[in-house]
Amino acid sequence: MKTTTFLAALLLVQGPLLGGTAGYAQAPGQAGPLDFLVQSVCLDPAGKPTSTLPVDPACTTRRLQRSDDPAPYRKHDWPNVLGDPATPHGYQASDSVTMQRGGRTLVVQTFDFGTNGRTFGTFDGGRGDGGQVALILGDWSSFVLTEDGGGGVQWFIGEGCRSAGPSDRRFLSWLIFREPVAGTWQDGMARLNIAPNIESCPRRFNDAYTRYRRDAVEFPFRIVGPARVRDERHRLDVVVSEHYGGSDIPSADHLERFFFARGLGMVRWERWANGKITRDRQAAAMATALAQTARCPALKDYGAPGRDWLLADCRTWTVMIPQNRPWSVDDYGWRALQAFGR
Repeated sequence: MKTTTFLAALLLVQGPLLGGTAGYAQAPGQAGPLDFLVQSVCLDPAGKPTSTLPVDPACTTRRLQRSDDPAPYRKHDWPNVLGDPATPHGYQASDSVTMQRGGRTLVVQTFDFGTNGRTFGTFDGGRGDGGQVALILGDWSSFVLTEDGGGGVQWFIGEGCRSAGPSDRRFLSWLIFREPVAGTWQDGMARLNIAPNIESCPRRFNDAYTRYRRDAVEFPFRIVGPARVRDERHRLDVVVSEHYGGSDIPSADHLERFFFARGLGMVRWERWANGKITRDRQAAAMATALAQTARCPALKDYGAPGRDWLLADCRTWTVMIPQNRPWSVDDYGWRALQAFGR
């Protein structure tokens, strides 16, 4: 992810309130914010996790996946059709799970590379691996932390850090969406800046115009089985969130667009550059190169927000790989999470 990648109205929903939610079995028709931010495990009639994928019609009962759950599957990104045939399962795995730390319920998403000497399932520090963390604050879902190979560990802090005494109002920063999410665009203005640690309070804050909506979007899937690989298409119930680097769409120099699918968590990230005003001289070349890879096929109704915008980077995590050995997100060992406490 790019260093500007992610993440925000009044009260933090603390762990004791949400802690039971992660273990609650739900029918697919029921949905709250965590059902879009977090991937699910499918359950048998006795309530035990199975290897069934959430996109399988046989998954009639599910619950949110926790960080200590043995992962029944992992979501990988699509490979470059022009790339090394030794990486048919993509380059990066990403999991979206709940984790309890410091009295909070975190939504943890991993960015786990497995190429160029790196190992899937293990945090390769300083070599591009990382992740992001979201919190639910009242009716507001917020990204608060990200780490990637470019910017390292970054915190997204809002103006609430100026409140007297310790307060999680500081995490009202990178707005993802607010409940309830409608089928038409809703918008809001977030105020935030990047900080080096969880306790920092920046001197100034930037506008980030944000809009979001709920929609049904068809995605390509690749299901990797023990005997064969099959390609499918599934229409997903998603929340689409667009974070602009500015006070409105025309004046923003970039856009980051996220697709959160019910039962799967985040399945796609896009970074667009406004060709009229971007300072990124490589944006046009990156857009041309990305288009040749087929890693991010076009999605109906979700192209450029304007005439001069360029899709400079993207990942689509819909290559589903069942896990045949015990492994959980806790085993990933992402050290940045220690800042939230135990």
